[in-house]
Amino acid sequence: MRFALKHAALAAACMAAFPVHATNGFQMPAFGNRAAGMGGVGIAYGRDSLSQAANPANIVNTGMRGDMGVAIFNAERHACTGVDTGLIPSTVISGTTYYPSWFQSLGFDGCSESDNKYYVMPEMGMTMPLTEQLHVGMAFVPFGGGGTSYPYNFFSWETAGSVTPSPDAKLGVDLMILQAPVTVAYKLNDNHAVGASLAFAVSRFRAYGLDAFAKFDDSDPGGVTTITSDPAHITNMGYDYAYGAGVKLGYLGEFLDDRLTLGLVYNSRTYMTKFDKYRGLFAEQGDFDLPQSYGIGFAIKPKKNLVIALDVLRINFSDVASVGNRGPGSFTGDRTHQLEGLPSHLDKSRELGNDEGMGFGWRDQTVYKLGVQYGVNQRLQVRAGVNYGKNPIPDDQLTFATLAPANTERHYSLGFTYRASDELEITGAYMYVPSNPQESPLSQNIVGAATIDMHQNIFGVTLGWVLDPGPGASEYGDDAMEALDPTGIYLGFGIGQSKVNDWGPYANAFVNSSFGTPTPVSGDNRSLGFKVFGGYQVNKYFGVEGGFVDFNDVKASSTITGPARSVYTTAENDAWTLAAVGTLPVSKRVSVFAKLGASSWSSNLRSIATDVNGVTTSATEGSNGYDVFYGLGASYALLDNVDLRAEVERYKFDNLDIDLMTAGMAVKF
Repeated sequence: MRFALKHAALAAACMAAFPVHATNGFQMPAFGNRAAGMGGVGIAYGRDSLSQAANPANIVNTGMRGDMGVAIFNAERHACTGVDTGLIPSTVISGTTYYPSWFQSLGFDGCSESDNKYYVMPEMGMTMPLTEQLHVGMAFVPFGGGGTSYPYNFFSWETAGSVTPSPDAKLGVDLMILQAPVTVAYKLNDNHAVGASLAFAVSRFRAYGLDAFAKFDDSDPGGVTTITSDPAHITNMGYDYAYGAGVKLGYLGEFLDDRLTLGLVYNSRTYMTKFDKYRGLFAEQGDFDLPQSYGIGFAIKPKKNLVIALDVLRINFSDVASVGNRGPGSFTGDRTHQLEGLPSHLDKSRELGNDEGMGFGWRDQTVYKLGVQYGVNQRLQVRAGVNYGKNPIPDDQLTFATLAPANTERHYSLGFTYRASDELEITGAYMYVPSNPQESPLSQNIVGAATIDMHQNIFGVTLGWVLDPGPGASEYGDDAMEALDPTGIYLGFGIGQSKVNDWGPYANAFVNSSFGTPTPVSGDNRSLGFKVFGGYQVNKYFGVEGGFVDFNDVKASSTITGPARSVYTTAENDAWTLAAVGTLPVSKRVSVFAKLGASSWSSNLRSIATDVNGVTTSATEGSNGYDVFYGLGASYALLDNVDLRAEVERYKFDNLDIDLMTAGMAVKF
């Protein structure tokens, strides 16, 4: 069985090299960019092949088509922990305070912002009718995931004179889940249809920097407190994979002369093989199944080119032990009850990895999605939507949630579909997910208080090849619209290295103004840089180009005195750009170019000072402005409409100069 599932999911596993970071718990808010533009609705309304992941009965309305798309997912995540030593049980002998051996000079404090902020999420699918009643399809879609990559390890501790691990050792987890539903649907009559999918899934996971949990124990009289049943399989084991399958069942019914559609969907639990390398981390010896869910949807068409859709989806996270079992929580009573917030202190069956082992402590979640679509004319549809699901993480379950802060609640989206021809649709979507800061009680057992926060931006585009449009073709408007001539337009991206010149003195000055005179700053003034751009080539010598550049974070460390504190400083820089581009063809395929323009930039500095008792103090400073930038580059025409590009640019940020070197590609229309 494992061999069969492994090969059935292989195509899905090859679709992405980066983890997915979901926003309805650890599940995606939408299947496909068309649905994303409408808040994620899909139970009662779906018009592309990717909608079969939301309701398998949708494919009776999608016709014969194929869809392929990609989304850029931007996640900004922060977490803080802090130990209050006054809460730790202690004994005073001859004026000296003694803490339990598990505590020693326990760190478990500090704040950090996750690296790896951008992720690529591909999607693809196809559907086709075999007869007027029988339809089939398959898709490969991001199902969910989550994770972090913190440059500062706030789970490091000191015991017996050694630090485990170093505060500079990266801390994080990385979970990616892809799903591949294979679908069949049948029209019972003109108004009713049913569908079913066998939904294969593959998951990839790794954890690193959790060394302290592998060594955590309390050897004081009264017993032994451990966190894991298998310390050798909790962290730093590299990637592990799990494979599985579940069933999706769906129904669609048309009422009131097709003005009202009712949709129902049931998604069974997806039973996965175990993460054997992490059998000391996840409950049930590494088990991490995908939870059962079910929902109802309504779609109303007041007129043929206006659709209003509503979904209500219930996700049973608590049924999966690794997700629903309670983890470290708050204690009650005085400080001598500190360890009672750790389930494994009183019951060794609650150790990580056991059948009843600790988990993330998530509650079940009900998600509400509302979307509107309007057909402007015969070629253009526009969309908007909202999505709300109450945060599934209780306030007293933030210890493990710092590793995967999936606590966002509200989502707002916009989207469009442009029918370039009878055979080609171009769909775009943007979803904004605002932050939802969450703080635990101070008595959050081993980490004192904990705080998590995340906000997200999702940009997506999908191409749809339509051979038989199905009923969706009638949902465009009646007004004619001339086809756009895209000649000269291009879109592209670049990825490479950014370098902040004079970063050390700049960070030093900020620390000095915030906390006091620091030691010389040590740090890395280089980081991953990423940009997306679009432009218009007026002729072969001249063009105009604009875009967005994320220089990512640069970091620095220092120490100060009075009192002694270690300081960790980061700077987050980005810019919107507009430039004139001059191009000189060197040969039929090779060109060189230069650009000169202006940028609207923003820079956010943040320093966190931590004293010997684990008390943290932070300082932030934000600035923005307009400045000049310029660059040089070369391009190679790989295909008639695809160029490979390499370029170097310099941006001015007030008193800073930032260099960006990237390699990428541009697609010409």
